[in-house]
Amino acid sequence: MTQGNPQQPQSAVSAFPPDLQAASASKEDRTLAMIGHLLGLTSFVGPLILLLLKKDGANKFILFHIKQVLFWEIAVIVAVIALAILASLIGLVTGGLGCVCMPLPFLLFLGSGIYNVIGAIQVNGGKDFEYIVVGPWVRKSI
Repeated sequence: MTQGNPQQPQSAVSAFPPDLQAASASKEDRTLAMIGHLLGLTSFVGPLILLLLKKDGANKFILFHIKQVLFWEIAVIVAVIALAILASLIGLVTGGLGCVCMPLPFLLFLGSGIYNVIGAIQVNGGKDFEYIVVGPWVRKSI
């Protein structure tokens, strides 16, 4: 009977640099990042205020998450406005059939709020979280 070394489960390797990993951040930093994600529910105003308050004294982890939320919310506002205009134009061109498209801006806004809550839960739980589209851009800028 041969005895071999049982393989240890390998931990997931993070794509984030060590100073941006949630697992290596302190509980206080993760809580502040979670608050930043939840402030995204107020559109861009809450994250902007938090960024202005913390920009000098915060570490890269906190700034990364606050900037992500801020840029995500600005992108969502632009997309909601574009969808509303598009739905209105479709409604004008089709003689009212565009009203089928009118819920799309609301659904995008609702989905963004759910995405903010998911980000808050993951970051507070010590898991890395990055918003699609704006996350990689913010990571490169930090």
